[in-house]
Amino acid sequence: MSPAERRAPAPFALSGDGPRLIPLAGASVLVNVVLNLEHWTLDRPMPRAALPAPHGLTVVPDVANHSWVLYGLRAGLPRLAEALAPLGRAVTVALNADVIDHYPQVADLVADLGWEVVAHGVRQQSIQSYDDEAAVVAAAVSRIADRFGAPRGWLSPGMNQSDDSLAHLARAGLVFNHDWMIDDRPLWLASAAGPVLGLPYTLTLNDVTTYQVGLQADGALADRTLRTLVRHRREASDNPLVMPVGLHPHIMGTAHRIGEVEQIVAAICAAAAEGDVRAVTSGEIHDWYAAQVPAPARGAAS
Repeated sequence: MSPAERRAPAPFALSGDGPRLIPLAGASVLVNVVLNLEHWTLDRPMPRAALPAPHGLTVVPDVANHSWVLYGLRAGLPRLAEALAPLGRAVTVALNADVIDHYPQVADLVADLGWEVVAHGVRQQSIQSYDDEAAVVAAAVSRIADRFGAPRGWLSPGMNQSDDSLAHLARAGLVFNHDWMIDDRPLWLASAAGPVLGLPYTLTLNDVTTYQVGLQADGALADRTLRTLVRHRREASDNPLVMPVGLHPHIMGTAHRIGEVEQIVAAICAAAAEGDVRAVTSGEIHDWYAAQVPAPARGAAS
């Protein structure tokens, strides 16, 4: 193995060998609903296409796919806000900073509902496509801080990073990151600027990978989520864990899928009434874990 080979920023360990954690207010399954609110600019090719252009072309402006996402913000988000209402403030928004200026009514809605905001880049564009990543992180954090207060965490567009991303996040004052989806429990990630807490996120309980990539039949996300909840409740009796659910308004805010979100929320609330499940924000997960497993020395990870 070459000494320069890239490796994950945390030592490998079997999940069951990690620290034994104390439940949060009695809850051993912490459900983390993350709602991605994004700006897809018409000046560039779309990050993803529901409708490819004829003849396999990449077109700019891509009116069809921009409309798909814009519909999500205009019509899908209000549906989602209503469906998620039983969770109260226990919703985390991964926000492209450009949403604040391009869609101020969306920012107002997020503020009115009291949802937690984590930074999700400036717009929906891979961080690796920029020449100055640090400047992008700083710009996203600054704009979100001006509107909502300083964000504490980051989810990269597309969940991708460069070799230096974690260090840029740490230098910008961010204390947790959702990109390294390698465990059901948080773990400390090493960077040149100090440790950052890696929070679980998901490709399996995620509407993009379920419907736009995996092309599953409607109902698949609710089915996966409910079956996962049953399994996690059993596993978490031994050691608490995190169950993330990733949503986007243009996918789950449609009239034919919003019922799935209502079904998921109802299942979370029913389980929460039994005491072992709790809907939480990303920041609450950070604080719960960091209080029990303090950050390691700079340059280390655990």
